[in-house]
Amino acid sequence: MAFTIRAIGYKGADIGLTTRFPTTPYDRLCALKKRTGVSLHSLLLQAVEYALDNLPEEGPPPPP
Repeated sequence: MAFTIRAIGYKGADIGLTTRFPTTPYDRLCALKKRTGVSLHSLLLQAVEYALDNLPEEGPPPPP
């Protein structure tokens, strides 16, 4: 299934989280936000949900 950006809200998203992004992905997310009108918060949550929903179930990755 392809990733589709939706203009949806996330009620009940009560857990605060701070993360840091390298400049290039952050700039790309900001450009996407500007182009679609979807908030950065919503874009990130949708991308994480998509990644988790489409993660292969091959077992845990090997240790580093």
